[in-house]
Order: sequence, then structure tokens, then C-alpha cells
Amino acid sequence: MTSEETLRSIPGGQALFDWFGRVPHFHDANVLEISLASKGPSMVRFHTWHMTDKLDDKGYFILEKHIVVTLILDEVTHVDLHDFDLPGIVGFLDITRTEDGYQFAWDVSYGVGGSLRAKQARIELSPGEP
Repeated sequence: MTSEETLRSIPGGQALFDWFGRVPHFHDANVLEISLASKGPSMVRFHTWHMTDKLDDKGYFILEKHIVVTLILDEVTHVDLHDFDLPGIVGFLDITRTEDGYQFAWDVSYGVGGSLRAKQARIELSPGEP
């Protein structure tokens, strides 16, 4: 299953794909919040955007399409987190289908990184900055 097929198989994944017109990589996204529960849903919130190739008057890349992405994870089966410091800065988020659900793994340039696996997942979107 490709990353696009995997994303689209998650409720809310198609809307995320449509927002960016592609599978987002979450490069430089901020990990805003992580909430884990042994019973009931767990969640991870990211603030991400599209970085253009245009520069502002200060020489910074212009960012557009800001959005807060919340991953809701039901029946978490595996937790592997390190350097638990928030907000974290994501290098790359990888979403894969596993035998019994989904895995969300991200590397970081700062703060919390790692992976979470869950039997079910859904994605909620809130356009704009947090």
C-alpha cells in the first residue's frame, strides 16, 4: 500500500490530502500535544503548513496553508517515544499500515519523536494556526 493509499484509508485522511494536494511530510511541523490513554482514544496534535519557495522581506520562506492536524488513535498497541519535550519539531512523519492497524512514526530535529501504533485512527483538521 502506498503512502497515499494509506493516508486515504484513514477517516479524515482524504481531507488532509486535499488540503495540500499531496501526502504531506510534516517537515518542520510542530508537535503541539500528545495525550495517551490505556482505555479510550489517544491523540497527537501537529501544526503544519506548506513552505513555498518564495521569501519574505526578511529572507524567510513564506509559509501558507497552515493547519492543525489531530491524529485520534483508538486502541493504542505500541508506544515508543523519546526526548519527551514539547513542542517538538518534526523532520518527517511516516504513516504506514500494519497487520493490525496503523503506525505513526516521526523523527525530530528537536523535542519528542518516536512512534505510536493503534488498531484504528482518524484525522481531524483545523485550518489556521493554533
